[in-house]
Parts: sequence; C-alpha cells; structure tokens
Amino acid sequence: MPSSAAQRQHPRAAESISRKKKCSSDLVWFIHLPMRQAAVALGTSSATIKRICRRNGVQRWPARKIGALDRRIAKLEKNMSMKRRRAQRIKTMDEWKKLTRQRMDIYCDFMSSL
Repeated sequence: MPSSAAQRQHPRAAESISRKKKCSSDLVWFIHLPMRQAAVALGTSSATIKRICRRNGVQRWPARKIGALDRRIAKLEKNMSMKRRRAQRIKTMDEWKKLTRQRMDIYCDFMSSL
C-alpha cells in the first residue's frame, strides 16, 4: 500500500502537471490570438488558460488590446508612407513610437507575470 501522496497519484498526474507548466511558458506566443484559438493551438481548454493566468496575476486576456494597438500602428504606418509636412511626420512618428512601446509593455508584463 502506498504511503506517500506522490505514490498515490494517478499515473497521468505527472504528465498533466508537466503539460500545464509547458502551457504556461508557451502562452506568450499566443497572446495575440483570442483565448479559444490559443487554447486549441496549445492543445488545452480555455478554462485551463484562464486558471493559469489568474494564478499568475493576469486578470484579462490581452488579445483585444494587442489587436487594437496593431490596427492603430498599421494605420500610422500607412500615414507615414504618404508625403506630409515635416511637423506632421514627426508627430506621427512619436505616436507610432508610443504605441509600439505600449505593445511591447503588454508582452513584457505578461511574460514577467508567468
């Protein structure tokens, strides 16, 4: 009769734990996707992803914020390619830098929380 808790675990328990650890380290590659798509790509459920995020202090899945920033950045890049006055180009470039910094901060915050 097994005496320790580790010996009493189901044989697949260790596999499940290692899969969750792998899942939490791989989440950063999928945060630009909706949670359901990220779950499918990782081979897990969205509930598991939510659980991992909440345990690590991430309250909201950042895909929508990243998508909004990406759309604004793409719009600015399109505007930068047009011929404009110098002052307007500088203002557009400053806005572009601010948005790309915000996007990078989202990724860094997410990675540091895991």
